This record gives sequence, structure tokens and C-alpha cells, in this order.
Amino acid sequence: MSFTADDSLRLSQLQSALPPPPQYTEATAQRDAKGISNSHYSYSPWLLRRTSIHIESTPNEAWQDDISSHREVTPSVRSNDEKTAVRNLLTRFGSNPAEDQRQNGRIYPDLGQPYGSSEFGTRVFIEAGQRPKVQTRERHEMKGLEQAASVKRWPGNGNPAEPWGKLAKDSELWDPAGDTLVYYGYQRPQASFRVKSSVLERTRSESLVSMLQEGYRRTLKSAPSVLSASSSEHGVKKFSLGRRAPSSSSDIGNPGNEAQIRHEIHFPAPDGASRIEILRYHITTRNFFAFLLNKPLVGLTFYQALIDLYERLLVFMPRECNTSDAIIGFLTRNRLHNVCNNPAAAVGLLAYSEDDEVQWPEGWREGFVHCSGMYTKLRELPEFRDISHVSRTLLERSHLELQARIQVAEDRLSTFNFEDMWPSHTNHRSAARASFDYFRQFLLQFYEKAYKNWPPRGVKNSDGNWLTRTVICHLQEDFGAIYDYYVDRDVVWAETKEPCERYRIMVRKKNGAVIKINNDGLDLAKLFVNFDNERKHPHIPHPYPLLPRSMPVGDTGKAQQKQSLFTSKTKALEKQIIHAYSIASNALLLGPDVATNSLVEAFQRFEKTDHLGETDPRDARKGRWILLFGILQTLSQVSADTPGLWFKDDVSYYLMPRLKGTPPWVTEPENMSK
Repeated sequence: MSFTADDSLRLSQLQSALPPPPQYTEATAQRDAKGISNSHYSYSPWLLRRTSIHIESTPNEAWQDDISSHREVTPSVRSNDEKTAVRNLLTRFGSNPAEDQRQNGRIYPDLGQPYGSSEFGTRVFIEAGQRPKVQTRERHEMKGLEQAASVKRWPGNGNPAEPWGKLAKDSELWDPAGDTLVYYGYQRPQASFRVKSSVLERTRSESLVSMLQEGYRRTLKSAPSVLSASSSEHGVKKFSLGRRAPSSSSDIGNPGNEAQIRHEIHFPAPDGASRIEILRYHITTRNFFAFLLNKPLVGLTFYQALIDLYERLLVFMPRECNTSDAIIGFLTRNRLHNVCNNPAAAVGLLAYSEDDEVQWPEGWREGFVHCSGMYTKLRELPEFRDISHVSRTLLERSHLELQARIQVAEDRLSTFNFEDMWPSHTNHRSAARASFDYFRQFLLQFYEKAYKNWPPRGVKNSDGNWLTRTVICHLQEDFGAIYDYYVDRDVVWAETKEPCERYRIMVRKKNGAVIKINNDGLDLAKLFVNFDNERKHPHIPHPYPLLPRSMPVGDTGKAQQKQSLFTSKTKALEKQIIHAYSIASNALLLGPDVATNSLVEAFQRFEKTDHLGETDPRDARKGRWILLFGILQTLSQVSADTPGLWFKDDVSYYLMPRLKGTPPWVTEPENMSK
């Protein structure tokens, strides 16, 4: 949104005329709630609950030299022009007549007035609990209190929040065919919404329907024979909570639509409310109609918007309405529970889902997973303290545990070092071990070429990890493709039946035959089980590769005296080995995505040229499979997203926190410490 020079005219004068910022707390909320009474329903539920918000005047450049004195002493208004400007500024926002309250020669404008399009040099800071000593905020001059307070609109479906400033007239809630005008207060020159009365009637809310019905009865009883311009000039049925305001043609758009208007409803803020309470109240009124019409929410924070809407539904909706389910349905229909890449929305979803009156496990889980992935950005948010202490503790533990897993994976994958998989007594000169080492060198060269450096130097996330979610997905795709290409899916895990000693073995599903140990003494089952058990990895379901047939090979160069004969036999053996490798694959069973994978193609070329005629292809495949097994198990600890997430596409952070002991309200306290 752009602003002209006129928009900022007299801004410093208006800012200096504002009263000192109130420090609003739970105690003052309860005190103010006791003095509120002006309708047939209670306003008290919408007052501050856990979210603590205070207003701080935003200094411009002219205030920098005396900012501390400005916050301690209310500046006086120095001229009648300034008084008039302040009066015009503040008398458009609320329900009370525009009056100036003068004390000690200073002006204290009444804040319960309707709000128009004038400007405040005011910014709202949202906190929960104790205010931090230092607040660093980017200063902007914005039109309207709702923008100066950083009111945002959440469009849903994973789109980022955007500034919002439409208290005057909300185009999203303006139905040209509607017959009901909705006002925030009594003095507003223009309606904020235009809706169909049938929308209110369908709620079966006694409060809302009575507004329409009582307004109709009042019009019939009091309608004069000659209508004045300030009464029901167009046959409008009016109902307001205590007072009436004259309608304006600007509410309707054009004279041809005036006859369609049959109702006017006013939602004034409670008397005696503070500035931030008035703003929250009107925002919640707007969100209530957005709820009825399935439109995006607006608010200071996502949590504030949701919890205030929850409280308003308790006031207006019928008793048989399940408020929690109604809001869950609203969020789901409009995909407002998609908090991908939005730390503030994720915090809001988590805080709302764990509220004592809500306790929505699925929402808490979704919010927690995304908050865990964006944890380093959460502490910058004032609303982070809206999350309960237990959930904040769980988030911190989850973040630290995840970073430990990432560090282990980085150490392994930076050099593909899995030598500890081999038993200490293994012959380092065995064919399988040599193939293991050759394959490792091949992988290092392949990824150095793919990323120019390995590990990548120019790719790091907000935590400083080179093993980002993008890199992990790339590696998982590559090594998963090799696994699919060479895995023997007929081999599964089983347990021995000996009662004295039970351990895992590999068997074939078709006939139950046990995979035997080869002549080299390499027991893959025992090797893999030991590796998994030491690191508490779940076992890969199919742990055995397709193996080519064994071929006796040796130093054929010394065995042959004639070079021509040597060359002929060597080429023949190489062709046999290449053919054996080709048969021992799933090439005919897989789609082009696997067959055309760049690592699979490179690996096929490597395998068909790696020390042919010197190594038994069966032993060579087993050695390479051991390294592949270790890489896959390491990746599984950092690549497997939490199952059952609603949204996870296009995120750059990890989505794999440990969820043991969650959600906190269904977990025993003693289990939380484990």
C-alpha cells in the first residue's frame, strides 16, 4: 500500500497528542469487565484471556531526542487545530459521543468512538507475561489504527499473512444482494458489511435473530406518517443496541440498491474499553461474519483471532452448537490450518489448539511439527509466549534432539564413512570390503561433481546445517532409487525358533528358505541387525539385494602367456559379468523415474567397469549393498516426515520431531520428563 505526502500530514502532531500508552494486564481486564453493562448479552468473554497486549506510541524522527520524556508525560495539545485534528481522529471509532476529557490542562480523548481513515502514530505490541526489556521493531507510518497495530489478514491455503486495513468497508463481506447493513458503532458514516439476513437467520441464534425481529416490530410501532430523512426514509427496519444512526447512501453503493436494505445492525464496543480492547472487539465482530460467510480471518495475531472468535461464538451461537467443532470445520474448509512457512500462524494454531477450552489434538500436532521446524524463528515473535510452558519445553527438547540427529547424519554423509559397520575381524582385503571402498569413492566423486563441493558449501539453513531438507530429499531420492533398482523383495526378516537363542535371520517369503552365509563368512543379517540395534533404527523390511551369479576370477594376466589369448578371455569374462549384473536388477519392474535417475545411471556404468575380472560380481554387489544399507538407515533418521501431516509441500525446514509425550494434556506428568 502506498501513501502520499498528504497521508502523513500532521502525523507528528497527532502522535504527540495521544495519551501515554496504557499497560493493559489481566488485572485491568477483570476490573474493566466488572463495569461493562449495556446489552442483553455479556461482553466479558472477549476481554483479554492469556494474550497480553499493550500499546506503545511510535516515535517519529522528531521525537528521537526526547523519547523517554514522551512516554512518561502526556504532551499537551498546543493549538485548537491540533485539538480539532485529534477530535476528528478519535471520534470515528466507538460508541460514545465525541467528547474531550480535560484534566490538568491536557486533552484525553474518549476512545469509544467509531474509527475512520485518519492516522495514528501508534503500534501494538503483543506479549504474554512479562514484557521484554528491549523491543526492536521496524517503524512504519501506516494509515489507520488497524494497520499501525499490524493487523493482518490470513488468506489460508499456505499463503503468507498480509496487512489489512478495512474497518471502514470490507469488500470481502460486502454482498451487493444483501439486505442488511452492519456497523461497528453508532456514529460511523458508512457500514462495514452488507450481508443477507438469511445468513443470520440460519444460525438459529436467539441474539442475532432477535435483532432482526425486534427491529421489525419497533419499526411497525414507531413509524410516522411522514418520514423524515433521519428516520426510516427508505422503509429500513433498524435495530441497534440502545441507539440508532442515520443511514447513508454511501453504504448502499447506488440509489437503485437502497430499496433492498431492510435491516441495520450495530455492534458497538463496550463502554469503558481501552483502545486495544475496542480494536479487538471490532476485529472479532468482523471475524464472526467471516466465519458465517467462510472468508479469511484478520487479527493482531492468529491466536488472538481464533480465541476471540471462539469467545464470540459462545455468545452468539445456540447452546447446542459445538463451538470447537464449528471453528475446526471453518479452518478446514478454508485451509486456514495450513501454516507452512508461517511461524506466526504455526504458533497461533498451536496456542489455540492447546487452550483449555479447545484441546484439539490434530491441530496441536500440526502446529507443533511446523513450530519445531521453524523453532529458531519463533523466539523473535511476541506471541511465542502465548504457547504454554509445557509446549515450549517440548519444542525446545524437540529442536535440540533434532539438531543432534542432523549432526550425526552430517558426520556420516559428508564422507560416506560407514567403516564401523564391518566387524573388527573382517579381512580388509576381502572382495566385498574392497568393493565397499570403491563404491564410497565413486559416491564422493559423483556428489562433488553434482554440487561442485561435497559437502555443499553454499547451502545452509537457518541453523547452519548444510544437510538441509532440500539436500536430504535429493539424497533420499537418489539412494531410494538405487535401493528399488537392486533390492530383492522376496527376502524378509524372520526370527529363529530355537528357544535358547532367538535372533533375526533373512528368509525367502516363497519357501521360507534361510539366506545362507557365503564362503567369505560375511553374515549380512548379523551385520545389519547389530548396526540397527546400536542406533535403535527400525529394520529395513527387505534387507537383501538381488545378487548376480558367482564367477571365479583371479589374476588372469599371470595365468596367460600369450597376450592375444589373455585379451580374448578377459573380454569374454567381462561380458559375462556385465550380463550377470544386468539380470540381477528390477529394471523390468520399475518406471522411468527410477531407471532414469542420474545416480542409478551413473552407478550402472560404474558397476560394469569396476575391477571387472578381478572381483567376484556377487561379492562386489554385497560390499556395495552394505554401504547403501548404512546410508539409507542414516537418511531415514532425518528424511522421514511425521506421518499424517495435513500440509508439508514446499517447506524448507525439517518435519520430523519426536512426538513422545504429546499432546501435553493427555500425557501423565511423570512421562513428560523422560
